[in-house]
Amino acid sequence: MRYSPAGVPIAEAVLLHRSSQTVANQTRQVECELTVQASGSLATQLAQQATGTRITLEGALNRRSVKSRQLILLVNRIEKE
Repeated sequence: MRYSPAGVPIAEAVLLHRSSQTVANQTRQVECELTVQASGSLATQLAQQATGTRITLEGALNRRSVKSRQLILLVNRIEKE
């Protein structure tokens, strides 16, 4: 965990998503990794999750930075499964 210049806690993690999805009437296995970032009390909550813990996250997709095309999920809700 790190802290912003204003002292707000910020945590980042890599989320591994695996699921079965139906595309064009065919079942496909989907797998991807996505960087997620949480701030404030959500950062503390994210930082406390053990590796391999199943969680559900809600948030907004954004670019990692102004000049980057890499996606990051800005978390606004964490729910433990």
